[in-house]
Amino acid sequence: MVNRLRFFFISLVYFISTSDLIGQAIPDTVTARQSIMAEVGGFGSSATQTPFWFRSRQYGAIPLQGPAGIMRVGFIRQFGDYQNSRKIHAKVAVEGVANAGSSSQLILPVAYVSLFSKNFELYAGRRREVFGLVDTLLSSGSYAWSGNALPTYKIQFGTRGYVPLRFTKGIVALNGMYAHGWFGNTDSIKNSFLHQKALFVRINLFRNRVKLYGGLTHYAQWGGYSKALSNRFAVDGKIASSLDTYKDIVLLKQPPNDTTQYSGHDIINQAGNHLGSIDVALEIDNAQSNWFLYYQHPFEDKSGVAFQNMPDGLYGIRWKNKQTEAYNGFRLMQITAEFLSTVDQGGFNFEIGSRLYNGADDYFNNYQYVDGWTHRQRVIGTPFITRRPDARADLQDLVGGNGKHGLMIISNNRVQVSHLGLLGQWPSGAQIRALLSYSRNFGQPMRSDPRAPLSQFSGMAQLMLPVPWLGGSQLNLALALDQGQWLTNNVGGWLSLRKVIQQR
Repeated sequence: MVNRLRFFFISLVYFISTSDLIGQAIPDTVTARQSIMAEVGGFGSSATQTPFWFRSRQYGAIPLQGPAGIMRVGFIRQFGDYQNSRKIHAKVAVEGVANAGSSSQLILPVAYVSLFSKNFELYAGRRREVFGLVDTLLSSGSYAWSGNALPTYKIQFGTRGYVPLRFTKGIVALNGMYAHGWFGNTDSIKNSFLHQKALFVRINLFRNRVKLYGGLTHYAQWGGYSKALSNRFAVDGKIASSLDTYKDIVLLKQPPNDTTQYSGHDIINQAGNHLGSIDVALEIDNAQSNWFLYYQHPFEDKSGVAFQNMPDGLYGIRWKNKQTEAYNGFRLMQITAEFLSTVDQGGFNFEIGSRLYNGADDYFNNYQYVDGWTHRQRVIGTPFITRRPDARADLQDLVGGNGKHGLMIISNNRVQVSHLGLLGQWPSGAQIRALLSYSRNFGQPMRSDPRAPLSQFSGMAQLMLPVPWLGGSQLNLALALDQGQWLTNNVGGWLSLRKVIQQR
């Protein structure tokens, strides 16, 4: 990236009408003073690799190899007069997941403390989140931050949902956040940081029956140390991490020509690994149903911000059934349909001497942060952009990229995905959820492997059944199938029992 990206970013903040969901994939709807959750179960499959929809968008809590037994325990405690919106309240939340199997592990996908009021929140720690305009319940995954990887620890300040601007009489509302985080030291770069910000606007029309959304998210991994980095990519193994560097990261400003602090890679490009999405959406609401149409446009440099990589992006439509009259049989509650395309990437021309609009964006890969846009061996963004170890064993040598730096960890970032999500319910409260995805996998830009494209189907059907055991619990049963050319052919089953206790 160069200086013009800064201009594009600031311009978009002011001129794009903005946005919907910047929030938790599993919304924090707990209104009790204290809530305790426990779940125990396990899964198995015909192959050692965990089925795609068992492990994807699970915040890194489900192991990549099975079979495994799983125990999950969570605790939320609120302090103060939390039902009085005029006061500041506090919250503590912790959730641990223990996996017992071929690679036993203990994970904390949730561990945070927060201070919040009616409209704003400050929190420190990690928690489940999805960023961008997207249906979080049945989606294939938000483009840049989908809830696929274990959350990073961070300090974040932002709004709690949309905050109406009073002088607009509630027609215009803002939703935004700003965060500083820390990547775990289990990846190849040690002690690197996360910069994250997002700004969205919502415009209410026709007495809230129609809502327009728009906005953007911006992420950057920066700083860190690795002995494996050559002097082309680091200064004595160190990637710049000063306060001046942080300022340049935030403002998308080109670093100074100082070879004592910055590598040649930083000076030519920009300090840090930047990416994000520009989102727009339309919501139509009536007494019978709610429609939500959205588009997430990816960027990794100024060519993406200038839409030179069209038609890449995530296209989605969600329908919700709002009819509340009594019914005797099965009822369809929600349908989500999406199409993801990342095959253009601004074209495959890359000329260092001509920096206006370079192509070959090579989504989620980076020559400094060689693990790519990942955390703890999981892709942070859409799970359909995959790491080399995630592919079938005979495809982990897939050719792609420019070839000068060897095989990149993200081996498949040119994909086309058709996805359908369904949710239905019976009068008893039993629910069924289905995720059905068909993808074509092309590898990376610049060089094509003769084996590509590779087609793949991944699906899951889940039954959530209320049972009277333990004073009222939920039994979860699921079946998953992977069939095709990209992943190992696989059939898997899941069984777990979940209990929630709330105290007011």
